[in-house]
Amino acid sequence: MKVSLLKAPIGGILGLEMITFVEPLGLECVAGALEAEGHECQIVDLRIDGMERGLASAAAFEPEITGIQCSFTTERRRALEVVEGVRRSMPDTRVVVGGHDASRDPTWFCRPGIDAVVVGDGEEVMPGLVRAAERGDDLRRVPGLVLPRASGPVDTGPAPARRDLDELPLPARHRIGRYAPHYYINFRRPLALLETARGCPFRCNFCSVWKFHESTVREKSPERVVEELAAIEAPNVFVTDDIFWMNVKRGHALADALVASGIRKHYTVQTRTDIITRFPELVARWRDCGELSVFLGLESIDDAGLEAVNKSNQAVNNERALEILADLGVGYTPNFIVDPGWGHEQFDALKRWIERTGAYNSGFSVLTPLPGTDLWDSVSEEIDTEDWELFDITHAVLPTRLPLPEFYRELAGLWRHTLEVRYRLRGRLRTHLKLLAALALGRVSVTALRKGMRMGSVLGHPETFLEAHQRSSEAVARALEPPVT
Repeated sequence: MKVSLLKAPIGGILGLEMITFVEPLGLECVAGALEAEGHECQIVDLRIDGMERGLASAAAFEPEITGIQCSFTTERRRALEVVEGVRRSMPDTRVVVGGHDASRDPTWFCRPGIDAVVVGDGEEVMPGLVRAAERGDDLRRVPGLVLPRASGPVDTGPAPARRDLDELPLPARHRIGRYAPHYYINFRRPLALLETARGCPFRCNFCSVWKFHESTVREKSPERVVEELAAIEAPNVFVTDDIFWMNVKRGHALADALVASGIRKHYTVQTRTDIITRFPELVARWRDCGELSVFLGLESIDDAGLEAVNKSNQAVNNERALEILADLGVGYTPNFIVDPGWGHEQFDALKRWIERTGAYNSGFSVLTPLPGTDLWDSVSEEIDTEDWELFDITHAVLPTRLPLPEFYRELAGLWRHTLEVRYRLRGRLRTHLKLLAALALGRVSVTALRKGMRMGSVLGHPETFLEAHQRSSEAVARALEPPVT
């Protein structure tokens, strides 16, 4: 069968693509699984093509099934707009919605125009759905689906058993070839995504990853990782693992395999500070694989803040990890969670911490209850908006202790403070020359450079955040029909 897979346009108010804009690896994995069974696939990135051009491309493909990815809560309204567009341009295609957000709250997507919602890993569920559609079988017999019905959503039962990741077909990277030059992180491009493991054993209350994967962690063998990496042309690779180096022995084996392969890239990984403090030699070993940058979800500067989000870590590890990475010459980007319940004293304490540690690359996320998380279960009744676009982790959707304009003045002040610390430690001229060098070497586009350079000025003004709330009521008024019941 012919299957078109669509990546919905960007959701969210601010458009965090000024920082990172990555390929739809999930769709590539689904396409790889379907092509392994003889089906013909197409991937359309509507973020790049735009709605009109992208839907025209999909319609010309004449798909019998059209899959729409909704990975983030902020993409919900955009995903439904895609459904409407697909129904207008391809009335005979069967419409399926999947992705992380759709999986954690499938009944929300039980709406007119949608034939099925995929719950779980797309490579496990979609082949069964396509086989059933090809044979004309009832989709109620396909596990891993929620089916919109006039009488109410129909759950077809748990998705198929999760397989060893090495058994899954390779991602169909050839399906996004024309888009590849457009993907980047910070000022590095082109960028590719690489998955070496799935899942997380920790239970942070703001995260649904561990629930999605049922608290399991599955890892690809070093040999499989090298095989996938060999198919990646981009010089920059973002490793999608939720916690890299979870298995320390495997981390060393993977580094050995990469060194032996001769493949050298700039790797950006995400990991925990307690892993770095316990195994600094592993981080040092990974410098032999190429350039290395580390993203760290520090979340809080004190143990009370870590306990509040169930981080299962200690603040002492955060500071020690930064020292280790600095000593090793490894770049890092810390991220903190800003609680809507903060007063001036908490914002001031975080500024002092950044000043003392010199962590000028810090970023800030507003504590956001997302559907499918423990946090959502505990505070959903307190949420004061119905606009999913505000759930972009840069806006407050819970009541703030400070008046909202004052809360955003403090949040914007954090972003300005990091820029001030950066200029003080590295110099304004040196910072700008480094960015211009990246542009000259082709590591970043002019568009990405402009977005990145204006990030500080955009996020450093409270009006940036307040404007979204002023427009929110209009967005809610334009919302589509409620779910089928």
